[in-house]
Order: sequence, then C-alpha cells, then structure tokens
Amino acid sequence: MALISAGTKEECNWELPDDFYYQKKDHVWAKVEGDRVRMGLDAFGVWAAGDLAQMRTFPAGRAIRKDHAFGNIESGKFIGPMRSPVSGKILEINDEVVANPAKVNEDNYGNWIVLVEPSSLEEDLSDLPHGEEAIKSWMAAELEDFKSKDLLNCD
Repeated sequence: MALISAGTKEECNWELPDDFYYQKKDHVWAKVEGDRVRMGLDAFGVWAAGDLAQMRTFPAGRAIRKDHAFGNIESGKFIGPMRSPVSGKILEINDEVVANPAKVNEDNYGNWIVLVEPSSLEEDLSDLPHGEEAIKSWMAAELEDFKSKDLLNCD
C-alpha cells in the first residue's frame, strides 16, 4: 500500500494499493484480474472530486481506448471524464455504483465501476504508475500541482 500524506489533517492522507495501476490524469485505478481489468476511482481522485452525485458510463460491449473517456462523473466540485487506463471492451458495468455513485465515496476500492477485456494489456500498463515507489513519485508531483493551484489546504 502506498501511503500518501499532504499534511497534518486526517483528510489529507490517502492509501493507494501498490498492486494496482493508475491512469494519472483522472485517478482511475486498474486492477488486473487474469485476462480482465477492473476499474474504479482512486482515493485521491475521490477526495479531489468531492461527494459524487452522478455517474455515466458507456454501455457493456462498447470498445474503449486508453486515455479516452469511458464515462463521466459529477460532484459539487467537479464535472468531467473518467479516462481509461487500458484499451479494450467493456464487459460489465457495476450498475449499483452508477445508480448510486456516493458508494464510491464510501469505499472507492470496493466499489468498482467497469470490468474490461483489454486488447493490448502489457503495452497499456507499461507507462502507468504501479508499485509503491512509482505511485509515490507520481503523487508527489500531483500534490505539488494541486498546491501550486491553491487546491490543497492540508497544513
């Protein structure tokens, strides 16, 4: 587990599983499960977005491409895409989470969003943060970016 801390406030500490891969821009996690990839939102992304109010995804059977949207989320602080960490075909949608996106705020790693059959898994994963050190390095840069935009008040 990669423990990320941005200050003394409890809400400024996040855990990112180091066996997952991460789409850096939208904080979408990818968990490889054999020949499938389960995806959801990481802890920092959920914190940055705030309380999720609405979620939409492409339908099952739809082809998706790495770094392109497979759906979008809306909260009081954010409206934007969820970009896929891998290319492939959506096999399953977690309809319960899409209907009630606040579940992601409650347990973002337990409440996945889509299950994908990847088309070029090794190639797609090769440049994504994975493992404690790579995740910490990526998140250090991400935290600096948020601080520079005055979006992180953790001290």
